[in-house]
Order: sequence, then C-alpha cells, then structure tokens
Amino acid sequence: MEKKFIGIDLGGTNIKAGVVSDVGKLIAKASVATGSGPDQVVERMIQAARQAVRDGNLEMRDIEAVGIASPGPLSSADGIVLRSANLPGWHNVPLRDLVGKALNRPAFLENDAKSAAYGEFTAGAGADETITNFILLTLGTGVGGGIIYHGRLIRGVSDSAAEIGHMIVEPDGDVCGCGQRGCLELYASASRTGKYAQHLLAIAPSRASSLRSLLAAGSTIDAREVVEHAKMGDELANEVWDRACRFLALACVNAARWLDPQMLALAGGMAAAGDFLLNRVKHHFARLNWKMSETQMQIVLATLGNDAGVIGAAALARDAEHQR
Repeated sequence: MEKKFIGIDLGGTNIKAGVVSDVGKLIAKASVATGSGPDQVVERMIQAARQAVRDGNLEMRDIEAVGIASPGPLSSADGIVLRSANLPGWHNVPLRDLVGKALNRPAFLENDAKSAAYGEFTAGAGADETITNFILLTLGTGVGGGIIYHGRLIRGVSDSAAEIGHMIVEPDGDVCGCGQRGCLELYASASRTGKYAQHLLAIAPSRASSLRSLLAAGSTIDAREVVEHAKMGDELANEVWDRACRFLALACVNAARWLDPQMLALAGGMAAAGDFLLNRVKHHFARLNWKMSETQMQIVLATLGNDAGVIGAAALARDAEHQR
C-alpha cells in the first residue's frame, strides 16, 4: 500500500499544498492566498493542507508526514524560518513545529528552491535511477537553485548552499540586494531581463524597438515580453534575451566545473520560453565551455512546473521519515 505525504509550498502570494504518494505522484492539491503575519500565514497553510487531504478523499490519519517548502534564510535542522524578504514581520518563526502540531503529524522544513530541486530530481526531469548528481536553476524574480550530489540534497553548514543566484558572474558589477556585486540574478533573472530592456530603451531614445509601444502604453517590460518581441525579430529584444542566456550559460559552465553533474535543469518563469531559452543557453555553453574533453552534463528544461516545490517538500518529508 502506497504511503502518502503532504507537501506545502509557502510563497509570497499563494500557498500551495498537495497530497503526494511515496513515488512522487500528486494525488490532490489546493491553493490559498498567503495572507500576512506568521499567525495568519500558518492558519492558511493548515487550511490548504486540510483542503488537499479532503480533495483526495483522505483523512489526516492517512498522512505519514508533512514537508514544508519556505523562502529563507532558515534552519532546516531546527525547523525555524529566520527571516523572509517576502513575508514582512517574520523573525525566528518555528514554522515546522507550528504546522506539525496543528496537523498532528511529523513535519520537516526546507528551503523552497531546494525543495523544488528535490522534486525535479525525484519525480521530474531527473527522475531516472541513473541520475544521481543533479542541479536545478529556478529563473523567476530572482535566481534560485538546488544541488543533489550522490542522491543527497546539499544544504551547507548554514543552509546556504546552492544560492546559485548569488554566484558572481560580473566582477565589480551592479550591487545586489544581498550586498555583493555582480550576482547572477542581476543579469539573468526574469525581472532583471525586463529591466535591462527598459534601460537600453532609456539610454538610446532614438533606437527603434517594438518594445517601445509597451512603455508608451504605460506598461513595464518583463522577460515574457522580451521573448515575444525577440521571436518577432526585434533586434533590441533579441540582444537583451541573448545577454541573459549568455550569463545563464556562464553559470552552467561554472556548475559543470564545480560538480560535473549529469544534469542541470532550468525552471521558473523564464523556462516557459522553452526551446527559445534552452537552445540559446546551449549555444553559449558550447562556446564558453572548456575544450579539454566533452562535458557530460545535460542541460534540460524542468518538467514539474509550479508543482515542483510541493512534490519536493513531500519527498523530503518521506525520506526524512525513513531516516528517523
């Protein structure tokens, strides 16, 4: 008989919860607005979890354990969210114990990007028994990630491993919110891709671009629109997209040198561009990569979409339960 777990993915806007089998099958899921303040957010996490259980025609006693994917920084060992940029007022919140007590089930806490990586590794792009070394890059407002090495999620001594978005790709470059200069997410995230297009339009007011119509209409430009206009042949949009893909390829080259993984998957909003992202990144990877030997790392698109965090959190709870 298959065992069942709950995965809860805490986002700044929505909370997603799902019942997941021990082989990574999503049985039922629910979503609610996140709310504000630890008390309200925890209450809504419980609400989403219970709704997913009901939608799966189950009872809470059918659930083995609960995995929670949360923005960090956090302590997975202590089950505490230390603070959160997307959740004002959060400081040393014992999220694991609050959720576990309310649901009366063992609970486990992990970073959201690491949870998504584990989801893709166990049930998505990396779900092949021959894949044991895997990296996920999530490309959204920022750039996140997760690393699985010999089948185990890498956390680091302070749960700060795999902050791939804060890899420095431009020495002495722009100042990042983290305090460093030249971080990857300043040059290759969805939000920054749109902002760079707006920057080019501002410094070259005579340069023709179909993107100008968006600004004229009072809109901002995001990566989705950059892709759309680049596909239509707009030169400036293509330049912006190519730049973002080049920086992503540089990150991929560095990842290949650090760990020599079998697979690196691209996820998040920018990955919705599909082959328009993948082929461009692969082109620059081949150009920038070393020539001493052929690199075995596959660069692929993630497959689980927005469910990766839920499935990964549930899988981490499953594996943590097995080790208890």
